[in-house]
Amino acid sequence: MPHTGRPPHPEAEDESGFGLIEIVISMFLIAVLAIAFLPVLAQAAQIAAVNAVRASATQIVVQQLEQVGALGSSCSAVKAFAATVPVPVADARGTLQPYLALTVPAGDVCVEPYLRVVPLRVWVTRVGSSAELASANTLILLDAP
Repeated sequence: MPHTGRPPHPEAEDESGFGLIEIVISMFLIAVLAIAFLPVLAQAAQIAAVNAVRASATQIVVQQLEQVGALGSSCSAVKAFAATVPVPVADARGTLQPYLALTVPAGDVCVEPYLRVVPLRVWVTRVGSSAELASANTLILLDAP
């Protein structure tokens, strides 16, 4: 039989590609990496949820300040608005309660002529909690009774 330069048996050729052991080892390494990143992903999800609640609380604070600003500079209107407890706001992450605190000197009555700058504080908590999620302090010029 003449020699053609090919191996005598086709089964003896090198098989290229991945074998079962290589695939199992690579799957094991991927699983180890996934387990190592799992706590980081869980913490990122928690932080995202907290940030979403704080963003909602900040939006409520801004809305309360806009409502006070829309009242104008009337002493009686601003005092009446600050005396009411705002309605709780419910969303998918829970219920948030806004609060307002207007600091007016004791015995201050809204009579003509009237000109005062008074501090206003707005803050938001979760219902049933005293921890502030967002807050803002501002000064309001009241120049009308």
